[in-house]
Amino acid sequence: MDIEELKNIETLEIKVAPNQSKQRIDKFLFSNIKRISRNKIQNLIDSGNILVNGKEIKSNYSVLPNDDIVVNIPRPEKYEILPEDIKIDFVYEDEYLAVINKQMGLVVHPTYSVTGGTLVNALMFHFKDQLSSVNGKERPGIVHRLDKDTTGLMVVAKNDLVHQPLAEQFASKTAGREYIGICIGKFSEKSGRIETLLTRWQRDRKVMIVSEFEGKRAATNYEVIEEFNRFTLVKFVLETGRTHQIRAHMKHINRPLFGDPFYGGTNLKMIDLPRNQMKRLSHMLDILPRQALHARKLEFFHPVLKKHMSFEAEIPEDINKVLELIRKYEY
Repeated sequence: MDIEELKNIETLEIKVAPNQSKQRIDKFLFSNIKRISRNKIQNLIDSGNILVNGKEIKSNYSVLPNDDIVVNIPRPEKYEILPEDIKIDFVYEDEYLAVINKQMGLVVHPTYSVTGGTLVNALMFHFKDQLSSVNGKERPGIVHRLDKDTTGLMVVAKNDLVHQPLAEQFASKTAGREYIGICIGKFSEKSGRIETLLTRWQRDRKVMIVSEFEGKRAATNYEVIEEFNRFTLVKFVLETGRTHQIRAHMKHINRPLFGDPFYGGTNLKMIDLPRNQMKRLSHMLDILPRQALHARKLEFFHPVLKKHMSFEAEIPEDINKVLELIRKYEY
């Protein structure tokens, strides 16, 4: 490798313990390297970027005590974020910040796998260089996030002066966020609080799971708004803002959000209906091809205007249509 190639490589060196039992190298590395998938490990082996005792190995190699393992991880190439003319639903705007009602399917900021078509691309088109730089070039203006298919209210900072005070409000939970969602099943209590540790699932790093031993503390408050025979309309208020927090917590208590493909919300077997009504249920999933979750209310203190701001976004059409069908057919 030349000098430029070496600059773009992250090298990890692992010494296998003397008492290590025989184990396939992909499983061993998956357990010992954070934030790496088995598929990524396999690709690194195939491309000769994993060496054991100075030699390339095959994917079926089993680690042995005292092995010296070198893992060379190529850093992703930097990408340019370009402005894109993507529609944004502006709820409020002044010279310091904007509040938007994010639509379904819109990723908030670019990642190495999604480099375009994001909210950031849209904001750059609408505001040009009038966005805060606190979160770097990849996340201009982004104070907090919503999942790709979660709709609802977000605040965007136009300059660094307001970004930090806004971020501090979200960190300290003095900013208020209220979500509304449709869960499968009934709740035994009309309101409650769920507090757990949340960590990434080893089998799929995109999914969060509850753990007894590791992860970050996550606390969700819920309140039943409307109860049906097989569904419940629920309000959520978060004490923490972890990735997929509401979705993972509802899965944990066996009340997944309807339509959620990653957390059990598309499992129609959970919904005890006669076979002749299952088609209707499948149709509801066609209407709502995502988790039934909407960030309905947003409150914060304006750092410059020095006043309390409060916003509410109506429940989107897809969730409303499903609610109408639930009421109509007494689900």
